[in-house]
Amino acid sequence: MKPAGGIATAKLALNYLVVLRETLGHEWLNADMFRFGASALANDLLMQIVKEETGVYQSIDYFSKD
Repeated sequence: MKPAGGIATAKLALNYLVVLRETLGHEWLNADMFRFGASALANDLLMQIVKEETGVYQSIDYFSKD
């Protein structure tokens, strides 16, 4: 399963993971059965990591969108 479109934030990705586990079970929480395909999500995760390290959010354009 690969949910498509609009998964651009870590918070939304976590929501998908919770729904997946509650609906299909723990055995689906692996890279063979479920994955995200969103580069915007990678940028949001990087922003979250920098926020944890520095205490401030970077601009949404701080990281590459490629």
